[in-house]
Order: sequence, then structure tokens, then C-alpha cells
Amino acid sequence: MKIKDRINESPSLRKLFANRSAVIAMGIISLYLILFVWIISMQFLSSVGNTTGLFDISDRPVMGAMLPERALDRVGASNEPGFGMTSEPSKRTEQAKFYFEQVRSIFVEMDQAEVENGHARTLEEVLEANKLAELRVVDRPIEELREIYERGMSVFDKQDTLRKLRPKIVKIDIALEKLEGFSQEIQNTTDQDSIEFENLCEDTGYTLEDVINYLEEYSEIAPVEDDPLALIDTSLLVDAMDALLDYEPLDPVYDLALIQEIQSSIDIAGDGIDNAVDAKLIEVEPILNELFPQPVGIKGVIYKFRMMLGTDQQGRSIMLRALYSAKIAIQVGLIVSFIAVLFGSIIGAAAGYFGGFIDHLVIWLYSTFSSIPYLVLLVVLAFMFTGSIFEGTLIPLYVAFCLTYWIGPCRVTRGEALKLKSLDYVQAAQALGASKARILLKHIIPNTSHLMFINSSLLFIGAIKGEVVLTFLGLGLKEGASWGIMISQSKPEVVSGFFWQIGAATFFMFVLVLAFNILTDALQDAFDPKHVG
Repeated sequence: MKIKDRINESPSLRKLFANRSAVIAMGIISLYLILFVWIISMQFLSSVGNTTGLFDISDRPVMGAMLPERALDRVGASNEPGFGMTSEPSKRTEQAKFYFEQVRSIFVEMDQAEVENGHARTLEEVLEANKLAELRVVDRPIEELREIYERGMSVFDKQDTLRKLRPKIVKIDIALEKLEGFSQEIQNTTDQDSIEFENLCEDTGYTLEDVINYLEEYSEIAPVEDDPLALIDTSLLVDAMDALLDYEPLDPVYDLALIQEIQSSIDIAGDGIDNAVDAKLIEVEPILNELFPQPVGIKGVIYKFRMMLGTDQQGRSIMLRALYSAKIAIQVGLIVSFIAVLFGSIIGAAAGYFGGFIDHLVIWLYSTFSSIPYLVLLVVLAFMFTGSIFEGTLIPLYVAFCLTYWIGPCRVTRGEALKLKSLDYVQAAQALGASKARILLKHIIPNTSHLMFINSSLLFIGAIKGEVVLTFLGLGLKEGASWGIMISQSKPEVVSGFFWQIGAATFFMFVLVLAFNILTDALQDAFDPKHVG
């Protein structure tokens, strides 16, 4: 009840907690902060365990799920969509082949061990090394794994054979278009004894020969027995080709009804090929589930959580990378806002209260920094660390942000200090003999705390967005997980129509920034003396 009583006694807190949007925003921010504390705590425990050798939490399903290395682990095939959705058939085939390739690498290592007869890893060790987070190859004898693998690869071979039919249909279609043009030219030719006419007959005959060959090749590997394109009788086309090559074309040059039948059969055949290819994919997926059974229990829950938003181009969990990136963003925001607000508020209050040379010096400093374009200054400061041991770390970001973000708090606090030093309680403290330093620390700075809250929230948002921008430009964090890295790496994915990674990074950043924007407005309304009523 003490907390509730304290809120009721304070008009500012009462107004803040009466704002429903602000309460929701604080709840969202609290979730992000809980995530931040959890990740930091697990990193600390992991470091202690690795240093002392007493324990290892990296393989613990829950405690080790949000360690930095987990954000870099491969958990599946490339660009798998989230929320249980499936990719288009061709992409699903590529993803299924990735898992079979994982199994093939196991066979390669085991076969190599048999040849060398050295101290090679056991099958269990190889299976463990080739696992994809909690998803791993079924633990069976190597002979059974080979049998399952061969069954799956035979289906892929049949599917690849079917895929070769699609280019043949395209070739038939193109040849028919050429054939129609040649036929029109032959019918329009009046001089049948000219060399031009003979060349035209040869071109038409060879085009007919191409159509015949393509049809024969197609019929040999047609997906179904009653495929209309595979049942085409080409004998009439052969007769027309022979007549053309003898420079005595038939009238008409070829059987028009047969050509029309071929053209109408092309669309039907195309659909048949697509259905047959999809049927092979449906046939191979149960075999894949045999090789990679879904984990159960707590490991199954964790794996489903990893795959909730799918995977990126490298097969890494987008969900884990987005969540771990929130830790990076909050870390940058907290450190930068604390240092910048503390430094800016102190020198701003000192400049406003002491005046004179100190005030002129502070004004010159922030006027000079303000004259430089903000983003350009950030880029230059971050670029200064290129080639140093700090390149690719967060240190350049901290330095760049702290050297630029103190200006706002300094200006606002200086203006407030100029007003406060003329108030009665400050004059009374001076009359009682209090030192200037004591008045500054006990009266001026504490009465600017509402500005510190507001500026901290604003700079927190600015630091997050700045980190994303600089990282996207390649001047921030180079390795690990960050919303800027995710957005940068999603460029080729967006071109191919895969929006899960950029969508996840944008969503998590949008929610955090929006919550802080709402909270900032609520803090200003509640704690700014001009708004408190």
C-alpha cells in the first residue's frame, strides 16, 4: 500500500498513472527491460561457468537460449517463413535438399574415418556436431540412415527429371511460333524455283524436325501416361518435313489441326508437370521427417519458438536475432542517454548558474557542435575508429553518440538554471552562506530532474535509431545481432519477396520507439511544471 499511497500523494505520479496509454507503454518497456536483464544475467552466468569450469549453461534449453552465440547458430534451411507458413514449392524443394545435404555430410565424415582408420569421431559425436539447435538427425544405425537418405534422394532425382520437361515445353512453343511465320512466308512466295524459296523450305523443315525431336524427348520422360503432349503422333509432321527438305512442300505445309492440338496440349502438359513436381515434394517430406524428427518436450517448445519468425539467408533464427538485437538497442540507449544527460545537465546547470566565462565557454561548445550536421558528425566520429581495435564494436557508437547527444540536455538545463537562480529559495540559500557548489547540487540540479527524465527518454530513442542507421551504413556493429545488421542483410531477401527478417527488425524497433515516445509525452505532461495542474 505504501507505493499506492506515494502515487496518490504525488500529483505528478497520479497524473502519469492516470494516463492509460502511458501505463501500456510502461508495460511494453518493462517487457523489453526484463528481456535485457535476462540476457545480461545469462551472459554473466555463462562467463562465470566458463571461467570456473563449474557449469555450462550453453546447452541448457531455456537458460542458454538467448546467449550471443545462439543468435548466430544455424537452426534450419535458408529463408524459411514463420508462423508455420510454407514457401513456394521450388523454395521448399531447396530447403528440403538442405536437410538431406546435412545428412550427406555425416556419411562423408564417417566414410572418411573408415578409410583413414584414425581417431575419428563416433557416429553419436558426428550427429551431435551436425544438429541444428534442438533439431537433429534421428539416432539410428548408419545403414538405416543411408537407406532413408537414398529413398529421399531417389525422389529428388525423379523430381529433377520432371523439371527438365519444362524447358522442352518452352522450346516446343518457340519452335511452333517460328513454324507459323515460315509457313506464311512459303504461302506468300510466288517463285518456287528461287534460292530464297529453297532456303525457306529448309528452315521450315529443320524447325519441324526440332518440334519432332522435342516431342519425342518429352514423351520419354512424361509425368503421366495419358499426357496429351506425349501422345502426339508425329508421323504427319515427319511427312511434312520430308516434303519441305525435298523443296516440294505440302498444301498446306503441315497439318494445321495437328499443330493446333500440340498448342492446346502445351498448357495441359505444363499443369501436369507442376502437379507431378509438387507430388514428388509431398512424397519426400515424410522421408525428411523420418531423418529429422521434430524435438519434443521443452526442447520442442524452444525450437518452435526459434522458428516462430522463420530463418534468414544463413538459416539463423530471426526471432532470436530480433530479440537479442533488442538487448543491443537497450544497452546503447541506456548507456548513451545516461552519460549524455548526466554530462549535459551538469555543465548546462553550471553554465546557467555561474554565468560569466563558464557560460560563454559552454555556449561556444554546443554552438560549434550544433553547426555541424548531426548525421555527418556521427558518421565522422564513428569512421575515426576504422582500423582500430574498437572497429566493429559498440565503443565507436558510444563515443559518437555521447559527443553529440549532450547538446540538447545542456541547452534546456541551462535555460532552466537561469530561471531557478533568481528564485527566492536560491536567494535565501545564498544569504545563509551556502556555497555555490552546494546550491548547484542541492537546489539547481534536483529541480531540473523533470527535464532529465524527458531528455533521457528522447535520447534513448535517438540512440536506438542512430545505432540502427550507423550499423546499416556499416559504421556500427559489424558482427553479432542488431536491427541495423538485420535490415542490411535483408536487402537481397526483400528483392526475392522474403520480408520476414526486415519485418521482424522493423516491428520490434517500432514497438519500442513508439512506447518511449508515448512515455516521453506522458512524462512531460506529468512532471513539467508548466503542465502539472
